[in-house]
Amino acid sequence: MPRKAGAMTQSEPLSEPLPSLADIRAEIDRIDAAMHALLIERSAVVSDLIAVKKVTPVQDDDPARRRSAFRPAREASMMRAMIERHSGLLPLDTVESIWRVIISTFTYVQAPYEVIYAHGGEPVALRDVVRFHFGYTVPVREEAAPDAVVSAVGDRGDALGLVPMSVQGAWWSDLEPPDAPKIIARLPFVQREDHPAGKPCLVLANAPTDPEVMDASILSLTLLSEPDWPEGVEILAQRGNRALVSAAGGDAWGRLFDQTAIDDAIVVGAHAPMFRPERTGSARG
Repeated sequence: MPRKAGAMTQSEPLSEPLPSLADIRAEIDRIDAAMHALLIERSAVVSDLIAVKKVTPVQDDDPARRRSAFRPAREASMMRAMIERHSGLLPLDTVESIWRVIISTFTYVQAPYEVIYAHGGEPVALRDVVRFHFGYTVPVREEAAPDAVVSAVGDRGDALGLVPMSVQGAWWSDLEPPDAPKIIARLPFVQREDHPAGKPCLVLANAPTDPEVMDASILSLTLLSEPDWPEGVEILAQRGNRALVSAAGGDAWGRLFDQTAIDDAIVVGAHAPMFRPERTGSARG
C-alpha cells in the first residue's frame, strides 16, 4: 500500500545521506584544481600589470637604481578585505599566511627584491616574521644590527629592510638624511594578540617611483623634556630623549607640537592604517 503524502516510516532517514569518502575526495580535487587555475589566471593578470606599470627587472650594473614593486598601502587594504570576508573552519592564521605568500610572490615576479632583516637578538622570531609575510620565493638575508640593514637597503634600491621595534638604540636616526631609506610599512598588517608572527616590525625601502598615500607619518624626535604624549600619537620606540612616533593627521601633529617640548622633528616614513579585527582567536566562524 503506498504511503500517504507527508507520512514517514521509522526506517526512513531524517536527512539526506552523507556523501561517500570517494565523493568528498573528488570534490576536494575539483576545488584544488579550480584554485590552481585561478592562481594561473592571476599570474596572467600580473603579466598585464607589469606591462601597464612597466615594472620590470632592471638589468643594470647599479643595483641602487632598481626599485621594489612592494606597495604596502595596497597590500594592507587587500589583507583587511580578506580578513573581513573570512569565515568557516579554516584558521585565520592559515588564510592570512596563504595570502601573504601569494601577494609577496607575485610582487617578486613583478620586480625581484630581497628582504634584509635585523634579528635584534631574536633570530628565530624574526625569521618567522620574514617568512610568514614574504614566503620562501623571496630571498632573505640576516644582519645582526639595524644600521647594517639601513646601509644595505641604501645600496640596494630593490631591497626591503625589516627592523623589529624592540631593537636596542635609536637606530632610526640613520633614516633622517634626505637620501636615506625610509619606513614604508608596519608589520603585521593584521594586528592581534594571537598572531603567529606578530612581533612588531618596521619595513624600510628607498623611495618608490609612485609614492602611496599613507594614513600616518612617522617622525624622529629629539625631546627637551619628559613628553606629554597627546591623543593620536603612537610611540613606536623611545630611547632616552630620542623617540620614534606615528602621528595620524594634521590634528595629531598639532597636538604633538603644542603639548610636547621638542628640539628636533624629522619625518622618516609613513604607514598604512593599522587593522585590528574585532574578533580574535585562530579560527573564525
